Amino acid sequence: MMKVVIIGLPQAGQQQLYSLLTGISVDTIQQKPMEAQQGICEVRDPRITKLIEIYKPKKSTYAKIEYLLLPDFTLTGPTKELVFNQLKNADEICWVARAESAESDVANFVSELVIHDIMLVEKRLETIAKDQKKKFSDQKEKEQQLIEMCKQQLDKEKPLKDLKFAADQLKELRAYQFFTLKPVFLVINVPEAQIKDSSIAQKISASTGYPCIQLSAELEAEIAQLPAGERAEFMKELGIDEPALNKMTRIAYAELGLISYFTVGEDEVRAWTVRKGAAAPEAGSVIHSDIEKGFVRAEMFKYDDLLSAGSEAKLKELGKMYLKGRDYLVEDGDILSFRFNV
Repeated sequence: MMKVVIIGLPQAGQQQLYSLLTGISVDTIQQKPMEAQQGICEVRDPRITKLIEIYKPKKSTYAKIEYLLLPDFTLTGPTKELVFNQLKNADEICWVARAESAESDVANFVSELVIHDIMLVEKRLETIAKDQKKKFSDQKEKEQQLIEMCKQQLDKEKPLKDLKFAADQLKELRAYQFFTLKPVFLVINVPEAQIKDSSIAQKISASTGYPCIQLSAELEAEIAQLPAGERAEFMKELGIDEPALNKMTRIAYAELGLISYFTVGEDEVRAWTVRKGAAAPEAGSVIHSDIEKGFVRAEMFKYDDLLSAGSEAKLKELGKMYLKGRDYLVEDGDILSFRFNV
């Protein structure tokens, strides 16, 4: 399961967001303010809701993401080492900022990520130089060139994510756990009156190149506390189509390079997580390793085609149910059934 770290300055609203995402109360969170706290969140995909309406299954299962809430972000004190160690191990970073200081808070945070990576490349270049004096290596020479390219980018105060690397270079760089090479998305916590004005998020996203979403943690808490039957009407009065937390989770999922495919039936409707670009056997392996080992073929139809047709029977009439081989690259929204033999 992928791990997303949530972090922000004191009082930015990250504790409340984490509580809403994971169901862990703010009181429980505040009992251990100096520790990293772990929770699981469902990826609230509206396509699952539609599939439930069609198939009326006994059970439904959403994709899941692990969230890790870090102590308030400060550059001094005992939590600094904890925070930086957790950022190294994170698959993705979510930075939460208050609306009134969002631009400067985001800029300062991105700057800290860049500074960390500069120190890392400088230290590595020193080590390579010493090693090369002892015994020259062509491999170390190539590594030095790659790290120097990274340093040039960081010296311009620009993140490494903006550089284009070959696949083998990217694989090598991931071992360094550079902060600015990781997926980052930004959450701007605004007052309720500003939820329809996305100008802050748009401006920050344009200046940083990171995806950014605006939401009101207070409003999201109000929505979450309402009985399920009253939420839709409440949101309709506010002019919003779904809780912003749902959109936030889907952004996190997409930035990790993940997609969902679905399995459907009367017993269960379920979303399965797979990396973008995965072939059918690999996609099947997330259900069970035997599917990948003994893969024969996959029966596939598209979620959008199902909605348009209204039923699987109609899809068959339209010729929109397909058989796919092992080279088929699974796409987001595919509905799959695997045939295998072991």
